[in-house]
Amino acid sequence: MVAKRYWMVALLLAISLSASWTHWLWMVRRANDGSDDPWGIVALMTVVALVWMDRRALRLPSQRTLLVTAMLTGGANLSWGMSPPILSAALALLGVAGLVSGLLPGRRPVLPLLMLSMLALPVVASLNFYLGYPLRWFCAQAATQALSLLGLDVTPQGASLLWNGQPILIDVFCAGIAMLWIGFYLAALFSYINSASAARSGATLAMATVIVVMANVLRNTLLFYKEAGIVQLPHWTHEAIGLLIFGLIVPVIYKSAALGKSGGSHENR
Repeated sequence: MVAKRYWMVALLLAISLSASWTHWLWMVRRANDGSDDPWGIVALMTVVALVWMDRRALRLPSQRTLLVTAMLTGGANLSWGMSPPILSAALALLGVAGLVSGLLPGRRPVLPLLMLSMLALPVVASLNFYLGYPLRWFCAQAATQALSLLGLDVTPQGASLLWNGQPILIDVFCAGIAMLWIGFYLAALFSYINSASAARSGATLAMATVIVVMANVLRNTLLFYKEAGIVQLPHWTHEAIGLLIFGLIVPVIYKSAALGKSGGSHENR
């Protein structure tokens, strides 16, 4: 009976994955064409690892789960060619993730798994395109206020800081997109590990967004002293400062996901 269940689970996964093969092919090509950072593989392998850890407790999905999976997969295939590929691929991923959530033990939360699945999409380039400049502009505005409180006469100028007639640019890499992606990833992973409720998972994601953006403001404020030549520091400290600041917020994200852990996650089902 157990062996039969495993074969049924494997068959359902194989059918679901093969039904959206065009989307997976697009994701592979997109990840290897140089236009995007292939970070999605980290999220994808995380989902695989989490499912593998529960492999002995996998169960057959309900009819509702199968229906939702079929609808999402059908929508993904019907929208292919009529909508941006990333949107169709997102529907396909949601379909597979929905099926996987139905295979997992009932105590496992659904929303964090869906969040991790969405991070498997090649979205970094899109985030840089749509959010890169707004985040850099916000950093310039916020860092100016912080530096003014510290006694420096700094003026924001677009995505740069003007000091003594010298523009200090907040470049693309300092927009914080990488930190934001990792913040989303940790929020989803910690929520899953702690069996956070849907409400707690959403709150953790929102909190991670805010705290990462503010941490990036702090990073750019500190880096101003180095880039403006006020403080002489080795080149490697540019990355080290960012890593140090991000390291400080990781426990905060974890704590948010762990709140109310004892309450369980049965409301997710």
